[in-house]
Amino acid sequence: MGSLLTTADGTEITGIVSGAVFLDFIAGTITLPEGSTGNLVRTMNKTLNDLGLNQCNSIGVWCSDADAQYQIGSAISLGDHQLNHVICNYGFSTVRIDIPANSTPTNTNQIFFMASTDGWLNYSFPRISHQRGEVSGTSSDTLTVILSKHVGAYNQFLITTENGGAQSIDLTIEFSENGSDWFADSGGTVTIPATTSNYNAFASEVEHHFYRARIINATTGAGHAEAFTIHYNFVNDRGSALL
Repeated sequence: MGSLLTTADGTEITGIVSGAVFLDFIAGTITLPEGSTGNLVRTMNKTLNDLGLNQCNSIGVWCSDADAQYQIGSAISLGDHQLNHVICNYGFSTVRIDIPANSTPTNTNQIFFMASTDGWLNYSFPRISHQRGEVSGTSSDTLTVILSKHVGAYNQFLITTENGGAQSIDLTIEFSENGSDWFADSGGTVTIPATTSNYNAFASEVEHHFYRARIINATTGAGHAEAFTIHYNFVNDRGSALL
């Protein structure tokens, strides 16, 4: 039975900006792109050096952006618009994950991986997954993109916007198929009332490729700034839970 290699605490890594993530299984290190949240170099739970080996032989890896591209070892390159990938019976010691610049804020990408020294991954890597997080800010008199995500390969999109200030804000949810041409969702612009902790809950199962949320003061020209938080959750809950 092979050994399993993953993050030091066995959890996903969040707060990653676009760019290249490097997994070095010999040294047992995870190197994140400059600008990511937290330490840019992190340790795995073990290393191939510790095990006296020079390669892994299977891996499951998930990235929150289905447009990410993967270089596994020196021969396998994948860019197949999926969230999850499992490779078995293939020797490698390094993996590179190239995350595209699809996110606003930029540091809202997430990854998880589990590798094995065995030819078959000794872990039931899930097909069902979700990406969740939150973005906080203050409103202005200019309609501003607060959250923008590539959501291809997910099938449900939940965006809850909470008004934490004393005056109203206007929220617009928009979708796109190419990331550059945007269209207002059928709900159009919604005013979230001035009372603190009022919110708007957006839920859609229409599978557009991009979604974004834009916010402006409800009364433009007033010069006020109201605090808000956007809670988002993009879900992939179709098919078997296991690969």
